[in-house]
Amino acid sequence: MDTAEQSDLVPDISSDGDIVLVVGPGNVRLKIHSQCLRCASKVFDAMFGPHWSEGQGLSTESPREISLVDTDANALRTICLVIHHRNADVPQSLTPHEILQIAIEADKYDLTVALRYASIQWAKPRCNAGRVDMGYLLTAAFLFRDMDMFVAHTLNLMLDYTGSYLGFSDDEFISQFVPSKTFHLLEERRTRMRAELSEILIQGKNAKCSCGWGENRGNTYIRILSKYGQLSKMLEVPISDIVKEMENFSMEDMDTRWHSGLNLDRNLHKAPACGEMLYVKLADLLLQGHL
Repeated sequence: MDTAEQSDLVPDISSDGDIVLVVGPGNVRLKIHSQCLRCASKVFDAMFGPHWSEGQGLSTESPREISLVDTDANALRTICLVIHHRNADVPQSLTPHEILQIAIEADKYDLTVALRYASIQWAKPRCNAGRVDMGYLLTAAFLFRDMDMFVAHTLNLMLDYTGSYLGFSDDEFISQFVPSKTFHLLEERRTRMRAELSEILIQGKNAKCSCGWGENRGNTYIRILSKYGQLSKMLEVPISDIVKEMENFSMEDMDTRWHSGLNLDRNLHKAPACGEMLYVKLADLLLQGHL
C-alpha cells in the first residue's frame, strides 16, 4: 500500500483539528489537533506555543498548514493516531523497517515518552528474524530509549545470530544511530560466551562420582562436546541451540542413587552446591552477556 492510499484511510486524524501537517516529499496531509502534539512533545510544544509563528492564530475553522518535508509520512501518521487515541486505526502489524522509521521520528520530535507503551509492543524481539530486521529492531529500541528492550535485542543477537556483526555497522540506518562500539562489544561477549559454554561442558565431562551418577552425566556432556566442541562447529550453530540442549537434562534427579562403600558409609547422592548447578551456571552466563 502506497503513501497516498494509506493517507486516504484516515483523512482527518482529528476532525476538529486546528493544524494540517503537510508531510514528506509526497505532501501527505494530516489534520491534527495542536494541543495533542504539544502535550506529547516538547518540540511541538515550543513550535505551537505563543513564541513561534506556527502557533499564532490557530483555529479549527481555518487550520494552519505546517510543512514537514524531511519527515516520514507513514511514521508520523501512526504516531499521530496513537497520541490522538485513534487506537482502532493504528496498524495491527508493522515491519521492523516501519518500526524503525517511527522510532526515528519519535526521537526527532521528542515523542518517545508518549509512545512508551505502544513501542514496547512494537519493538519486541521476533522469532526467526533476519539480520537486517534484528538490527532495525535493536536500533528502534535504542531510539525509543528502552534499555530493557535494547538489552533483550543484544542478547537475542548473541544467542540466535551466527554471522558477523560488521554488516550492522555498514547499514545506512543502523550506523546513523547505534555506536559502532556496540557491535564490537557484542562480538567480544559472544566469543566469551562460547568459551564459557565450552568450559562448562569440559568440567561436566570430567565429573566423577562413586555411585555412577557423575559418569552418566559426564557421558551426556561428552555427547554434547562431540557435537559442538570443535570451534568450527560452535561458530556455525546459534548459542541458543547449545544452551537448550544443555538445559534438556536436569541436575536434580539424584535422590535415588546411593554411593558405594560400606553400609555405614552409604548415603544418597547429594545435589551440588547452588553455584555448581548447571541451570545456575547457564543463568549466570546469560546475565554476563548483557551489554
